[in-house]
Amino acid sequence: MFNRIWKKFTFVLLIVAFVPIGYFGMQDWQAARNSVQDEALKTIVLNSLERSKEIERVFINAHADINYLRSSLVMQFLLDAPSAKPDAAIYWRSLVEREFRQFLSLQYNYSRVGLLDEYGNEDVVVFRNDDELITLEDKEKRNRLTAPYYVKAAQLDGSAIAAIPMSSVVDPSMDLRRTTLIRYATKIFDRFGRPRGIIYLDLNGADIFYGLSNTSFEQRRMAALVTHEGKYIFKPEWVANKNSGAATGAAPDLIHEFPSEVVEQILSGRHGVIADDRDNLFSFSSIYPQIGERDLFYVVFDRYPREFFAPKMKRIANRYIIGVSGAVILIIIVSILASRALTRNLTKLRDSVESIRYNRPGGHLVIKSGDEIEALARAFNSMADSIMEYQQSLENKVEERTRRIKQVERRLMQSEKLAAIGFLAAGVAHEVNNPISTIVTRLELIERDLERGKMENVKKDLEVLRNHARRIGGIATNLLTFSRETSKEVEEVDLNAAVERVLGLIEPPIAKKGINIKTNLEPSLPLVMANASGMEQIIYNIVYNAYQATAENGEIALATRLAAGGRVELSISDTGVGIPKEVMEHIFEPFYTTKDVGDGTGLGLSISYGLIRDFGGDVDVESEPSKGTVFTITLVSAKAGLADREKEFINV
Repeated sequence: MFNRIWKKFTFVLLIVAFVPIGYFGMQDWQAARNSVQDEALKTIVLNSLERSKEIERVFINAHADINYLRSSLVMQFLLDAPSAKPDAAIYWRSLVEREFRQFLSLQYNYSRVGLLDEYGNEDVVVFRNDDELITLEDKEKRNRLTAPYYVKAAQLDGSAIAAIPMSSVVDPSMDLRRTTLIRYATKIFDRFGRPRGIIYLDLNGADIFYGLSNTSFEQRRMAALVTHEGKYIFKPEWVANKNSGAATGAAPDLIHEFPSEVVEQILSGRHGVIADDRDNLFSFSSIYPQIGERDLFYVVFDRYPREFFAPKMKRIANRYIIGVSGAVILIIIVSILASRALTRNLTKLRDSVESIRYNRPGGHLVIKSGDEIEALARAFNSMADSIMEYQQSLENKVEERTRRIKQVERRLMQSEKLAAIGFLAAGVAHEVNNPISTIVTRLELIERDLERGKMENVKKDLEVLRNHARRIGGIATNLLTFSRETSKEVEEVDLNAAVERVLGLIEPPIAKKGINIKTNLEPSLPLVMANASGMEQIIYNIVYNAYQATAENGEIALATRLAAGGRVELSISDTGVGIPKEVMEHIFEPFYTTKDVGDGTGLGLSISYGLIRDFGGDVDVESEPSKGTVFTITLVSAKAGLADREKEFINV
């Protein structure tokens, strides 16, 4: 078992080691945690920026391509063809159609290209149907003068290009590569600068899908794309679900997927990162498909769940724990070796101290270490000699003081009895005076009857004299028994007889005050282990307190009964003023009293409590102000006490 020096030494070493370990460890832990977060932020920021740049290039290329189509040579010839030569217009229109088809065959990221005249009529329209290019026939052509894209393009100034969203949301089941996202439209002019209609170009999601989902060694993560309203155009989970064959489900919008403050920042139209969300890190970049138009935009964003930090942080924590555990083991080993070297002589000193503690002197302590411990051993030897001398002197003084305390205790108990006898004197005098008066009167009658020779009357008077003399003798005997010095020797005592003897002395003054006394004594009550004189003093002290607390017409009740476990109970109750709660905890303290000066010493209940404990009993008090008090004394019966002593003898 390790000693205290070992514990203290280890504790000090642990503190010395762990203060820097803990401080720098926490710094390293925080730095590692921040580095993990910074690495994640760097990854998603670079990913979102790269993906947004790729999609932005798609939008820029769309502007360049539509400008290329409207400024092509065949387009200018068609626009400049005179209306008087319809055959020329048909020829150039066929060349424009062929150019449109050639353009779509090379550019898979566009799904439709169309030319409308200044009246909104569809002139040339070529579109992609799966892998087939189809030219819209004349019978299928319509007037699009009121179409939103025509109206918006017609309202543009000069050569500006309008971007009209064609799909505000993409369902997970749809193929983004074949879905038209944006229609670019712009005016076309003849050589005189007059507007002659519009040309439009439909951008599908082929290049956008590639720009968001394509992964490489440099770009290992996909990114999501949403509209300025938070509707999903592309989500990386859709690709993963399709590859695994899992159901993709409906496409929720951004508003219902993330907290409102996160959505507000993502849809703010700016670039940025969000690092204060509880569950995820975000990086987002806004891209605008139309130059100069800030109301229509898309947002590329990447999300990094914080739960992905756990494996990395666990690996860091494991390395940290291994390092700390190694330090702890090293400290413990050093502590054991150092403490053994330091405490070898201290163990000898401790053994010598223990021998003095248990009063087993083992001679002088011999330590030759040449250091402070040797000086301590010499001082200890000197101190041990002084302690032994002082111990012997102290034992003699303790014996003398104990003898004096017992004498004072006996005197106090006897003084309480003498005070009680003073209180009982008036009642006893009255009880003795009545029989004496009767005896004197009967003696006069006997003298007269002897003169007259009436012997029968003399015999009757003598019987009366004998009864009254016995009564006086009984009173004197009870008074002498009560007044003798109390002993603490425990013996078999008749509890009912003790109650009757005390009541025989104290009943007259109680009755004179107008208080009714009731008794309910168990006839077959076994003897108890106590002391007769002490038991009488206990009963008197409690009954006397009840007498002082009870007013005229009140009641004092005494009852004895058998209790559980072979014990005997004595209950003394009154209907007096009761004991307040704040006084209850002090009633057994010596010299504590609430009575007026001269009415009590405060020793009665204290002495009674001490006697009850000496007899192996217990006392319980219940009181309610203005209703009365009940003292319940529990004593060991003589039979139970004998059985306990037999068990102790057998165990020994």
